[in-house]
Amino acid sequence: MTELLAHEKEKAILNAARKRFAHYGFSKVTMDEIAGDIEMGKASLYYYFPAKEDLFKAVIIEEQNEFIKEIERMLKSPISAGEKIHEYVSLRLKYFQSFINLGTAGVHSFHEIKSTFKQLFIDFEEKELTLLMQIAHEGISNNEFCSDCSDKETKVFLHILQGLRLRMLSHLKGQALEAGDYNNLLEEMNIAANIFLKGLKNK
Repeated sequence: MTELLAHEKEKAILNAARKRFAHYGFSKVTMDEIAGDIEMGKASLYYYFPAKEDLFKAVIIEEQNEFIKEIERMLKSPISAGEKIHEYVSLRLKYFQSFINLGTAGVHSFHEIKSTFKQLFIDFEEKELTLLMQIAHEGISNNEFCSDCSDKETKVFLHILQGLRLRMLSHLKGQALEAGDYNNLLEEMNIAANIFLKGLKNK
């Protein structure tokens, strides 16, 4: 099997798995169903991914990589650093919605997934923080933000966004998230972004 063909098969598996996980949730999806979706023998599927957890992990990594690529593309846009902060907030919510759909859309599954793949999310947060700091540094270099803005302040802002997300999930107590919940979260995150930007603004 050529490397290109192997890559195409792996991509097909990941696409099928993502659709299944997003529609039914991780716990209700079987490897047989995924294999059937792409007309692949179960043995061949296990060649690429020995367990459903391995396949789910690969889907999570792909989701994370797509989010990082979107942020990197946004960083190249000609908008101000302040606008990039708000765009980052919107993209982060979009990623969160996509990730929630891979579980059962409840707080318990969300925490279980993050606990099971803990190191994966630690590495992801480091990448995300690096990109967020890049926006802050850009704001400093173009005199949009004050020069004494520190990386620690940017890190605290990220923690605030994480806290708002966790507060919403805890408040819902495992219930499915609806459009109104996401809209409320987006509003709160943008308020937090405005407070953050007000503190950074070059007088």
